Amino acid sequence: MSSIQNNRPTTRFREALKQGRCLIGPGVFDGISTRVASKIGFDFLYLAGSGATGSYCAEPDLSVMTQTEFFEMGRMVAMHTDLPIIADADTGFGGPLNIARTVRLYEHAGIAGLHIEDQVFPKRCGQLRGKDVVDLEVYIERVRSAVEARQDPDFVIIARTDARQAKKFGGPSAGSEAFHEGVKRLKAAVAAGADMVFMESPRTEEECRTLVKEMGDVPVLINVLPNGLTPNFKTSDCNRLGFRAAIYPCTGFIPAMLAMQRSYGALKATGTDLQACEGKTIKDFFDQVGLAEAWEFDARISDFSEKQTGGKGAQEES
Repeated sequence: MSSIQNNRPTTRFREALKQGRCLIGPGVFDGISTRVASKIGFDFLYLAGSGATGSYCAEPDLSVMTQTEFFEMGRMVAMHTDLPIIADADTGFGGPLNIARTVRLYEHAGIAGLHIEDQVFPKRCGQLRGKDVVDLEVYIERVRSAVEARQDPDFVIIARTDARQAKKFGGPSAGSEAFHEGVKRLKAAVAAGADMVFMESPRTEEECRTLVKEMGDVPVLINVLPNGLTPNFKTSDCNRLGFRAAIYPCTGFIPAMLAMQRSYGALKATGTDLQACEGKTIKDFFDQVGLAEAWEFDARISDFSEKQTGGKGAQEES
């Protein structure tokens, strides 16, 4: 394999899955969250539909964000990180042809993989009540469309099922039938070519163990949200239970929302944002989004021009 292939985020993520430990990916939802999470350092980043929809559309996660909006967001995120990105693709945004286009757009955006699910359209966040799933035949069409559409063989197709809380299997009161239906669907998705699987909201640690065991050598992803339907697993728990990847979608956007509520509230109540900014300046913000790299680039270009022409460029660092 060439060094160029080894450097592709798709290949790096696929190779990382072979390490035998649980890869950790926090949710990102905009440029600043991407920059901050990348500097902290993780195995990958997760472009969550919930955070992206709230940030980009100012709407709840109810299928309002479009295919091309996800593409634009994903392309921007990929431009500003060296980490592989796994992105939410909802139900694929339509039928087989729409799903094929979704995969190709995500590939061209620089995303390493996506998950596609079996909810009916319009879908809703997996943590919300009232969701339902399509028939198995439609789900397999979705998965197979994604598999056949990819042009990079290392692009990771993750099959997600929401059967565990689906209305047709009992909704919030769903029991073991819903769980086993989910396992059945994920096995069928693997037979259709999926590389990895994701059951939304297994309810207990025992269900998690059973899920990982039932899937054998197929990598299983777990979705951990604070006080959600799945237990509040730490990253060490996810590793202990045998998951190969764990996403924490809310790590960025819930704390960011809370910080903004405090800051805007302080300005309204006290007439100043000084305390909320904790001594930081606007330059500190710019430092988080690449100011040093921008100055270095400007300086390098200016030096090159000066050597070539004998003149001094007008751009100077402030």
